[in-house]
Amino acid sequence: MKGLIPYLMFPGSCREALKFYKTCLNGEITKLETVENSPLKLADEHKDRIFDSEFIAENIRFKASDDDPNRPVPIGRNFSMFVEFSVEVEQKQAFADLAEGGQVLFPLEHGFGMLVDKFNIQWMLAFNPK
Repeated sequence: MKGLIPYLMFPGSCREALKFYKTCLNGEITKLETVENSPLKLADEHKDRIFDSEFIAENIRFKASDDDPNRPVPIGRNFSMFVEFSVEVEQKQAFADLAEGGQVLFPLEHGFGMLVDKFNIQWMLAFNPK
């Protein structure tokens, strides 16, 4: 495993939140990818929503995005534990173990899966061999 990263989800205000955190925490937005440049297929009015981003300030690091407007994420569930794996078999095993007694939100496909475990914690597991 490469590590655990908090992942925040916003109802269309991700860009605004990142700018706020940049000012408050004297940090930097190191990645900002919009829906328009992603594999998501959303209506054109949502093309500027944030698909994925990363924020870094000294020892602080988190990822963030806007939620899918067709499946809004309720407040209180608008964060995930994001874990990146460099070994695919470890990712698959962790996903299966965490899903036991929980609910799969996005099946593990194309190196990514999302679930809620039996303790009601949301997880995103990504495979990145780099």
